[in-house]
Amino acid sequence: MKNFFSWRRALAVPAALTLALSGALLTSTAAQAAPAALVVTSPVAGSTVDSRTVTVSGTVLAGAIVDIYKGVDASGTRETRINTGNATTFSTTLTYAVDAPVAQSIYVTGIYGGSGFSDPKRVDFTLPAAAPVKFITIDSPAAGPVASRSFTVTGTATPNSIVIVRGADRELGRQSLDASGAFSIPVVFTDADAINQTLSVNGLLGGSGIDPVTRDIVLPAVAAPAKTVTLDSPVAGSTATSRLVTFSGTAPVGSTVVVTGPAGELGRQNLGSGSTYSISVTYSETAPVAQTVTVSGFVGASGFDNTVERSFNLPAAAVTPEAVAPATPVITSPVPAQVVVGQDVTISGTGTPGANIAFLLYPTDEAPQSSGPLEDAITDSVIVVAADGTWSSTVRMVKPGEYSVVALSFFADANGEPTVDADGNPLVSDLSNVVEFRVAAATPIVPAGTSATPVRAAGSLAFTGSDDSSLVIGLGAALTLAGAGLVLAARRRRAQLSTVDAQQD
Repeated sequence: MKNFFSWRRALAVPAALTLALSGALLTSTAAQAAPAALVVTSPVAGSTVDSRTVTVSGTVLAGAIVDIYKGVDASGTRETRINTGNATTFSTTLTYAVDAPVAQSIYVTGIYGGSGFSDPKRVDFTLPAAAPVKFITIDSPAAGPVASRSFTVTGTATPNSIVIVRGADRELGRQSLDASGAFSIPVVFTDADAINQTLSVNGLLGGSGIDPVTRDIVLPAVAAPAKTVTLDSPVAGSTATSRLVTFSGTAPVGSTVVVTGPAGELGRQNLGSGSTYSISVTYSETAPVAQTVTVSGFVGASGFDNTVERSFNLPAAAVTPEAVAPATPVITSPVPAQVVVGQDVTISGTGTPGANIAFLLYPTDEAPQSSGPLEDAITDSVIVVAADGTWSSTVRMVKPGEYSVVALSFFADANGEPTVDADGNPLVSDLSNVVEFRVAAATPIVPAGTSATPVRAAGSLAFTGSDDSSLVIGLGAALTLAGAGLVLAARRRRAQLSTVDAQQD
């Protein structure tokens, strides 16, 4: 049987295929747009979520497959696919890095009944600001030996944190960081700290700690302290202010410092727990002005590593001026041949300011030949030449008669005694001019019962009370006058003053 090709049949096949394909395409388009009743309940559009771990949840028709993307559409990498099975809800979490932008979007779509969702959802939301990462790194020193017991710890840590370095069971330093996060903290280990140490670097951020980072190091061994002495005073070439010179400086703790001069040791000091010394040396007035000393010492059983030699000058020795007698005084009153009426005689004159005056008043025809009458003289005051070079004293109860008066002058020491020369002899001036005068009695009126015995007036020089002379001396010391020695005995003075006071009473 022959088969004949029919052109009608040939035309019919393409037409049938066209109709079939058209129907299939129509059916497929309708399936890709399947409604899934998708609702995204979290995150809420426009909200700011609490964490960078974001929960994505919602509802959908049972049996749907849910696809979730980070971004505004499905062009990126799918983050997760959820097969809901018989459930009508879905939920998953998405995690965002700390450096991810805070503005974020998700795109939720899926498959239902073999076709894509006709109602995909885009949700825009905001992440919270990322919490800073808490970290610490140490750049230096490297682990192992360090060159010094003082060095700097450097590194980086969370910006704006506080970094603290600890070691040898104590805090060694800290630093508040800026936004760069770099730190550089100097630390010092003492000579007493052990060689092997562990640095611990931790920190604080916003009230919470940052986990520490440690670094094991080896400190250099402590060198034995140098046994040296210094001399701070006196300065080389200087001149001391006095002949009491203090040598001061530093030396090892517990050492003994010795100052030596050309003739031997001048002084020493044990420092005990201190490290400074101060040794005072007194130089005699005869010691040379130019001086040189050597400062040395020892600690334990060994001497210092050094000595200090120092030259300096002493002040010139004080020169005590040679003691001299004051100038010869001059009696200006009474004048020669003057007649003094009454019992009071004022003796005055000139002399060296500040010097003491002693005068002797005696009957002209009874000039003293020995010190005997003078030893009985007493005084209750000292005659001192005033600044203008004048002096004066009044003698009371002088009997009528012819008298002579002579004076001398001397400088008194702190005890009221005359200054002496190198041989111990009093330095007394030459005798003054001798003045002869006469005392004439005024008409006496002696009340009944009153003693006629002369007495001294208060504040005046005393009268001796002897019958053969009226001797008055303004001096309480030993001196020589007209070849006669004058010795005033304090005990006899007190006794005679008591006698005169009794007479006055």
